[in-house]
Amino acid sequence: MKKLLLFAAIILIPLFIIGSWWYGNLSTSNTETQVVSAYEQEDTNTMELMYASMKGDEFDKAYLADMIAHHQGALNMAGWAVNQATKQEIRTLANNILSSQSSEIRQMLEWQQQWAGTANGNDPHASHAAEMATLMGEEMAKMEAKLVGRNGEAYDKEFLTQMILHHQQAVDMSKYAESNAERQEIKDLANTVIAAQEKEIADMKSWQQMWGY
Repeated sequence: MKKLLLFAAIILIPLFIIGSWWYGNLSTSNTETQVVSAYEQEDTNTMELMYASMKGDEFDKAYLADMIAHHQGALNMAGWAVNQATKQEIRTLANNILSSQSSEIRQMLEWQQQWAGTANGNDPHASHAAEMATLMGEEMAKMEAKLVGRNGEAYDKEFLTQMILHHQQAVDMSKYAESNAERQEIKDLANTVIAAQEKEIADMKSWQQMWGY
């Protein structure tokens, strides 16, 4: 009987230790994921409040500065995905992003030049727009960094996760343009962004389900 109990202890104690270690790591991983998600949600909420509160020319200039930086982040990720992704659907999406968002950046840069400042060259919103563009660039760099070092399906999975978040940010920025923007060109661009990126979000989510991501 003692030998049986000793044998059981030898077997069960290591299993208990391994199980505790695994559960602890799993809990830590889940906690870290929750923390990252919380930060991303906080950033999204802050951005929405900011765009909801801006009106007229201030909105237009801030939207252009932010969306140019935002599109550039998409171009960076899409440029890598063309060669890095294993799924043809992702490579096709990446090429579409490169084409459409490059064109939109060119258009937005033209508008910035046309609408910049006042007659004497002073723009009351220039520093605000520049600061927002810097912050947006930093946010894009964080997303891009999450793809570094990933290969194969691990890359495909993370690309979809980050690009869905990225597209949703663009939609959240754009939905206030109809009521808050001054220029019709900004309203039209925002509607184009919403339609295109909501469609691509739906496609990417369907791929996540289909591929078990």
